[in-house]
Amino acid sequence: MSTWDRAIEKAEAIIEAKERRKAGLMQRLLTGKVRFGEFVKSQARQKTKSYDLPEDWGYPTIGDIAVAVSQKNGTKTSLPVLSCTKHSGLVDSLAYFGKQVFSKDLSTYKVVPRGAFAYATNHIEEGSIGYQDLHDKALISPMYTVFKTSGVVHDGFLFKLLKTEWYRHIFQTRTSASVDRRGSLRWKEFAKIHIPLPSMEEQGKIAEILDKAEQEIEEHRNQLVALKEQKKGLMQQLLTGKVRVKS
Repeated sequence: MSTWDRAIEKAEAIIEAKERRKAGLMQRLLTGKVRFGEFVKSQARQKTKSYDLPEDWGYPTIGDIAVAVSQKNGTKTSLPVLSCTKHSGLVDSLAYFGKQVFSKDLSTYKVVPRGAFAYATNHIEEGSIGYQDLHDKALISPMYTVFKTSGVVHDGFLFKLLKTEWYRHIFQTRTSASVDRRGSLRWKEFAKIHIPLPSMEEQGKIAEILDKAEQEIEEHRNQLVALKEQKKGLMQQLLTGKVRVKS
């Protein structure tokens, strides 16, 4: 059994190290501190209110590159319902929870088209924001704000940016400063948040590199799950006497 324990500890340590490396890589790539040579036009940098960015990057607000989408489901109820998780973003609610945790009345639920973002208006500071790439159309709780980007931003880049601890802190600050007594961050205020924005090509390259880093971590997570299942199976066999340890 100690063999599995050591293997599990090693796998957990690898995942933790790779997650730290990915977080550092994200911070450097998303602020232009590390860049790909083919995109560098100048070594000069610009100082914004919050960041030190490459001079050839833009610094628009979210409202400059996206619009809110507000379509209610009405009487249509055949669309799948989504929930939002801190780490995975939007997921199919029934599959994820294994039971119905959403309302029976879906008439007020919002429609989330493919390629749209959705965030928990009252809890975005907890990281509750996701990107809808699961269905052509789906539904989400009316407590969420839905928005779509224009053609100047790579959705994968924006999603990774908004899921960073850096932006979670920004959301928390904006929520705390909100005049809304429920501590929500509504679209009007959310749209005022600035983002660093390289060219579309550079955004795509950054998203690609970070996707590869996440895929590598996911492979190690799957290996960890497999090790834990193996240990669980061995323990069951030992407890039932199907496998005996030689003394």
